[in-house]
Amino acid sequence: MKSLFKPFTILLTISLFVWSCSDDIDPTPGPQLPTTQEDIAVIDNQITQFIEKWEYPGATLAISKNGKLVYSKAYGLADVEANQSMTTDHRMRIASISKTFTGVAILRLVQEGKLDLDDKVFGDGGILANDFGTKAYSERVKNVTIRHLLHMTTGGWVLSNDRDAIDSSPNLNNKQFFDWMLDNALLKYAPGTQYWYVNTNYFVAARVVEKISGKSFFQFMKDDFLNPLGINSAIMAKRNLAERHPNEVKYYGIGNIKGYEYGFNIERRDGDGGMVISAKDLLKFILAINNRPGRQQILEGPIYEEFIKGSGPSPLNNTFGLGIVRSQNGISFSGALPGTRTVFQTNNNTGLAAVLLFNGCVDYTNGTLWNNFNQEFFALANALVSQNTNVYQDIDQF
Repeated sequence: MKSLFKPFTILLTISLFVWSCSDDIDPTPGPQLPTTQEDIAVIDNQITQFIEKWEYPGATLAISKNGKLVYSKAYGLADVEANQSMTTDHRMRIASISKTFTGVAILRLVQEGKLDLDDKVFGDGGILANDFGTKAYSERVKNVTIRHLLHMTTGGWVLSNDRDAIDSSPNLNNKQFFDWMLDNALLKYAPGTQYWYVNTNYFVAARVVEKISGKSFFQFMKDDFLNPLGINSAIMAKRNLAERHPNEVKYYGIGNIKGYEYGFNIERRDGDGGMVISAKDLLKFILAINNRPGRQQILEGPIYEEFIKGSGPSPLNNTFGLGIVRSQNGISFSGALPGTRTVFQTNNNTGLAAVLLFNGCVDYTNGTLWNNFNQEFFALANALVSQNTNVYQDIDQF
């Protein structure tokens, strides 16, 4: 197996140091780099004003500059009822940012030569062959490739009302759901012809990882890149409040989504929305997949180019890659679940990258409210990586 990381050139230089007792040498040492983070009001004010306006309980923030963790901060409450303050060690559901992990898991297998992005998924000769479903596959199903799954161009996996199949029949286990989904969900377009954001695609992608690796989806990620990167807070979400992990926040929905934070089958959502992680560890992961100098990378150059490449012009999507969104200056992704709103963004021009996680979510069933919120939400994320570029200490807290 290839090494996890890109090799680094090591230059060993042997130098002879001659010590002198000359009186004209200044014995005073140079300035020391800071070792303790200082608060940055211009950053803190942006976050506190945002959570106050939108009535979010709390947030965690991690910002890097040129690969160094230069700012890590927590705001508000992790658990309102217990009056528990948020800390930088708290972890929370990151919702659809989980898709970035799924895309990377697939690409790691591609990098090892165990998969090809254009491999067929179903039917004779497909990766999953005829393992799931009880009915004969349609030609559309048999033409689905791994690339289609990650690009969201399979053409569906939706019900007759166009609703994503992912949360249907929540009492079914993964095998039962997969059988049901293939028998009942529709591919309304031919694969490769239409971009359609359907979470079920990433459920299927996670099962591909399991089939090829011979491990559970999460165990493969732990062994292959999470543990080697020193990412220790990552874990898969549980559906019930009583099953909350140590150092996991409590989640708070607002409006019509209040009361739906728990009880749904989030275990099924492992590939599309099930990751729980701290902001610091999520940033560490992002810096390992952004193809920038300063930190070790887990995706080789050609694989990274596949990662960020979109599926094509409309009705496909030029900016949605294989579990990542490509911008002019970097990469990003965001997520939302009842009680969770999350985002990461990088900016290659400034060298800044930011992760911002909230344990609250506004009512996304209210279209006008959701649109207004998102305008401010994404503007905040962009500001964190494009403005106030010189306020950070030269410090690395990873």
